[in-house]
Amino acid sequence: MKFNDISFPHPVLGLGDAILGTADLGNPEINSMQDDYEIKIHCKHDNADLKTLLIEDKAEFLFEVTCTNTLFRKLFVSNKGKIEFEIPKKEVKGKVEFICLLVTKENIFDYSNTEAHPDYNGYIFDLDKGDVLAYFGKFSFNADIKYEKLKAVSSFMEIVENEDLKFTNVDLKKNKIEIQLPTDSYNIYRSDFISQEVKFVPVFHSSIVLNALLTALYNLDEHKDYLWAKVIAYRLKEEKQFKLLDIAEKENIPEIAQRLLGNPFKRLLEGLNVIIESENEV
Repeated sequence: MKFNDISFPHPVLGLGDAILGTADLGNPEINSMQDDYEIKIHCKHDNADLKTLLIEDKAEFLFEVTCTNTLFRKLFVSNKGKIEFEIPKKEVKGKVEFICLLVTKENIFDYSNTEAHPDYNGYIFDLDKGDVLAYFGKFSFNADIKYEKLKAVSSFMEIVENEDLKFTNVDLKKNKIEIQLPTDSYNIYRSDFISQEVKFVPVFHSSIVLNALLTALYNLDEHKDYLWAKVIAYRLKEEKQFKLLDIAEKENIPEIAQRLLGNPFKRLLEGLNVIIESENEV
């Protein structure tokens, strides 16, 4: 439901200037547990009349959760703006949306709000049970993203074999960025001496992985519906290290790529130094 496109006959806090004051959603928390998503929400407002309705048990906070991909819909209610609840992972897929409201708990007659816009002066309203009193906002998350593993390169990229290739290819039209290696190269990469050697990780990150990531970032807009793009977009939005780096400005992309990979050039040089020192000790 798009609340900004809805006109209510009575004043609703949080929609335009219908009622003076704030309806704040804060920063919802989404924690990925083994079988469930743990959701923590804290809604706040500063309206005295609405606080009175809560004290009199005539209003309650309502949190609607929907997932159109699985037709999941559930309502959570609370007498307090702070609530915690869980959503089974098996019940949702893709985008999960939340709407946070304050609604009437029973029919209320002759309702008015002392902080309402002057346009409502002299008007009173009869409200039905479930009518909206305040709109705190909405938010969403993508259930396909493994939030607990976002820092790992494997959350958005993988190296695979392609028997038909003679040269390495980067495929962006998959859930993960695919670095496709010709069979001979892939067999070398998969050998225990290389792929299982921790010392070589910085080498891969600063060469094969970085080149593939740069290709992906320069083409992010055209592939924004793929899971790898959603993972990267989430990190760019949520992590403080990217706040001043607008990906729309192409000159920022090399630095963004390096930050996503944890400064691979620095780790490469430090790794090479470790290899040299270990050889000198022999």
